[in-house]
Amino acid sequence: MAEALSLAKLHDIVLPATPPLWPPGEGFWVALVLLGVGILAGWRWRRERRQRNAYRVAGLQLLGQAQSVYEVSTALKRVALAAWPRAQVAPLHGADWVSFLNRTCRRCRFAEDALQQYDAPVQPQLRKRAARWIRSHKVRLDDAGGRP
Repeated sequence: MAEALSLAKLHDIVLPATPPLWPPGEGFWVALVLLGVGILAGWRWRRERRQRNAYRVAGLQLLGQAQSVYEVSTALKRVALAAWPRAQVAPLHGADWVSFLNRTCRRCRFAEDALQQYDAPVQPQLRKRAARWIRSHKVRLDDAGGRP
């Protein structure tokens, strides 16, 4: 009998109402704000990086048009003048110029006489090294007089 009484008191399981999709909780808004800040910061970083490296893109275009060793050297000099102070780069020529190029890019290693024969046509190896220098030279702030 006690068993019959306990079964009579049972009710159906009542499920709670489904939570509404709108308005979302606080976590959603925090995540949305953080996502917006992240996108804005990434966009700004990318724009500044593109502006900082615009001289490299222009230098690669000049290098692509170069037909002689003189034109390669001129393209390299123009890129260097964009990154370092004029007083430091402009007077360099010959072995000093090649030494500067080698010092500012560890992977480039120009031969000492690589830029001496001005009228010679551009060899693929020289063009490759010049492109590598333009893409990967390192500008130290103390060398550049505070310019990146």
